[in-house]
Amino acid sequence: MNICNKKWFTIILFIMFFYHGFSQKKIKDVIKIDGIMTPNEWNGAKIFDLKYEVEPGDNTNAPFKTTAFVLYSETKLYIAFDAKISDITLLRASIKERDKAWGEDWVSIAVDTYDDNRNLIIIGSNAYGSQIDFKMTPESDNGDPGFDVNYESSGTINKKGYTVEMAIPFSEFQYKKKDILNWKIGFYREAYLKSKIGISSSKFDKGDNCLSCQFKTYIELKGINPKKRLDFLPFISGNYIGNSDGEKLKYDKPSIKVGLNTRYDLSSSTSLDVTINPDFSQVESDVTKIDVNSPFAINYQEKRPFFNEGKDILSSLGELVYSRSINNPIFASKLVKQGEKNRIYFLTSYDMDTPYLVPGEDRSYIGKGEESFGNILRYQRIYPNGSNIGLLTTNRFYKGGGMGNLIAGDANIRLNKNYRINFDFAHSMTEEPNNDWLSTDDVVSGKSISLNGEKFSGNKIGIGFNRSTKNWRSELLLDQYSPLFRTNMGFVTNNNYKKISFDHTYIKERDKKVTMYFGKIESKLKYSYSGKLKLIQLMPFYSMRFKNGFQLTYGYAIVPFEEYKGIEFNNYGLNFINLRYSPSEKINILSRVLTGSDIAYNIEEPVIGNRASFLFSLNYQPSNKFNTGIMISSESMNYKVTNDEIYNGYILRTDSNYQFNRDLSLKLVLEYNDFSNHLFFQTLLKWNPNPSTIFYLGGNTDMKNNINSNANWVSNSAQLFFKLQYLFKVQ
Repeated sequence: MNICNKKWFTIILFIMFFYHGFSQKKIKDVIKIDGIMTPNEWNGAKIFDLKYEVEPGDNTNAPFKTTAFVLYSETKLYIAFDAKISDITLLRASIKERDKAWGEDWVSIAVDTYDDNRNLIIIGSNAYGSQIDFKMTPESDNGDPGFDVNYESSGTINKKGYTVEMAIPFSEFQYKKKDILNWKIGFYREAYLKSKIGISSSKFDKGDNCLSCQFKTYIELKGINPKKRLDFLPFISGNYIGNSDGEKLKYDKPSIKVGLNTRYDLSSSTSLDVTINPDFSQVESDVTKIDVNSPFAINYQEKRPFFNEGKDILSSLGELVYSRSINNPIFASKLVKQGEKNRIYFLTSYDMDTPYLVPGEDRSYIGKGEESFGNILRYQRIYPNGSNIGLLTTNRFYKGGGMGNLIAGDANIRLNKNYRINFDFAHSMTEEPNNDWLSTDDVVSGKSISLNGEKFSGNKIGIGFNRSTKNWRSELLLDQYSPLFRTNMGFVTNNNYKKISFDHTYIKERDKKVTMYFGKIESKLKYSYSGKLKLIQLMPFYSMRFKNGFQLTYGYAIVPFEEYKGIEFNNYGLNFINLRYSPSEKINILSRVLTGSDIAYNIEEPVIGNRASFLFSLNYQPSNKFNTGIMISSESMNYKVTNDEIYNGYILRTDSNYQFNRDLSLKLVLEYNDFSNHLFFQTLLKWNPNPSTIFYLGGNTDMKNNINSNANWVSNSAQLFFKLQYLFKVQ
C-alpha cells in the first residue's frame, strides 16, 4: 500500500542518459579520495551535467546544478560530483553506515558493463561519503539492496552544496575482458526542496518498461588491467549463553567458533566463493512481524553477504529459491559467472539445522529438521533488448533419508517499450524423510502432511502480461500450484490453487503543490486446484503526495466471497489509511490504520470478526550522528455479536543508533512483545569499514513477565557475543 513511496521507486526514474560515447582520460592512481576536488587531480576528466528533473518533474530543467566527472586508471574507475543546492539549509546529510542514506541528498553512477540490460550496478554516496549501492534487474523495480561493492568514497560540504569523490576497483565488476571496453553509464541525484526531487543526466521516458534500454551514454576504457581478486576472510566468533532453569539463569560454557571464507576471481566474469565452518548467525535483530492471524509462515530479508552476491540471477524466480532456508551450514560454495550472453549461479551447502516447510491450501506447516546437503544451479540466457530465458534445478538430501528435487524454466520477454510477458514452470519431486519434524494428522490428495517416507510430485505454472505507459500500468497474472508441489530450497507456503489477478494503475507526477496522484485497483479470483471457488477480492486505493513531504493513501479491500477450511464467508472488507510525513531530515513519521471485518483464521472455528490494526513509527534525528526511533504495531479482533476478544496485542520497539563515523556505531534495541509477554534488549557495538570486514560486540537479554514470580520480570535467556572477520586482499 506504500508502493509509490518506496525508496527504490525513485531509482526507476534515473536511468536516462546522453546519446553519445566518450573516451575518458586514463591516469595513474594518484587521486586522493578525500572529498576535496583539486584541479590537478581532475584535470582532463570527462564532464557530465545532470540537467533534468525527472521526479516529480517530467524532464524539466533541474533546479540547481550537478556535475559528474569521470577518470580511470588501469585498476580503478574514478567518479566525482560537484552538487550545488539553492539553499544550503535544505541539504539533508548525516553520517550513516552503508545503505542507510537513501532518505538524504545523494549522488550516484549506474553501470551496465555488458550493454545488454541484464542489470544495473548503482554506486553512490551522500554528502558525508556514506555509501549506497545496489543492483537492479529488469524483473524487479526494487532492486537488490543486499548487493555490496567494495569501494572508496568521501564527501565534503561547502556553502553552496557538497562534493563527493569515489574510487571503484574494476575488479568489483564482472565483464568480458577486451582491449577496449564500452560500458553504459548514467548519473542520478536525489535531493530535497521541501519534498524529494530526482535529477538525471538526460531525459527519461516514464512509460518505457526497460530502464537500461534507454541508456545512450558510454565510456570507453582502454587497457584496463585489474588484478583478479583473491580474498581471504577469516573470522572468530564467540558467545556466552544463559537460559532459565525456572528460577535463575544457568550459563553454558563459553563457545568459540572459527572459520574461513575465500573468494577467487577465475576470470573477469567468473568468481568462486568457498566458506568453511561459517558463522551465518544474524547478529542484528529483525523487526518482529505480527503473525497472530496469518495461517502461513512469514519470511525475512536475506542479510548475509555470502548469499547476496549473484542473487540478481535468481531474482525472477520468486519464492522457488530462498537462501535463508540454508540455516546453519558447515560448508558452502558458490560459483557466479556473468558471461557475455549467459550467466550461471551454482551454490552448494551442507546445513546442520534445516528448516522443513510444507505448503498447504489453507495453511503452511514448518518444523525444525536436521542435517542436509543442498544445491542450487541456475542458467540464464541474456538478450540485448532486456529479455532473458532461464533454467533452474535445486536439490536437497536429508541425512537419514528423504530428498526434494525441483526443475524449473522461465522466460521474461520484452515485446517493446510498453509490453512485456513472463512465463515460468516448475516441477517438484519429493521423497519425505521418516521422522517427527511435523506433528499433524492433515492429509492432502491422499498424502499425509506428517513425514513418513511418502513419494510424490507436483508442478507450478505462472504467466504474466505487463503493459506500461507514461501514466498507466496494467498487469495480468495467472498462477497455478498443484496440491503436492513443494520447494525444499525455497519458500512457497501456499499451494493447491489456481489464481487470476489483475492490477490497473494510474499515476500522474507534476511539479506542483500535489506532486503525485496515484490510483490503483487490484483484483483477485482464486480457485482450488480442483476448481472450487476460494476467493473473490477487489481492492481500490488512492494516494496523493504533497510538496511539503506529506503523503496520504486510502483504500478499501472488498471480499464478496472467501472459502477457508470448508467454511464459506461472504461480503466483508477492510479500510486502510496510510500517512507518511517527512518535513525535514530530522523527522520521519509513518502511520497506518486498518479497520473493518476480517476472518479469524487461527482459531478452531474460523469466523468473521471486527479487526483493528495500527502502526505508528517515528524516527527523530537530532544531530548528524545520532538518531532514535519508536514503533508500535498492534492487532486486535473481536467477535461481531458478543464483542468478546479473539486476540489482542501489540509490539513496541525502540531503536537508537549513534554513528561515531561511517564505520563505527553503537546501537540499542528495546522490544516488548505483548503477545508473548517478552521483553528483549540488545546492545551492539559495530565496526564495518567495508562490506566484508566487521566487528561485533554486544549482548541480548530476553525477559518474561511472570505473574507467579515475586519479581514481575524474570530473565528467560541472556547472551554475550562477539564476532570479528577481517578481509585480507592478497591481490
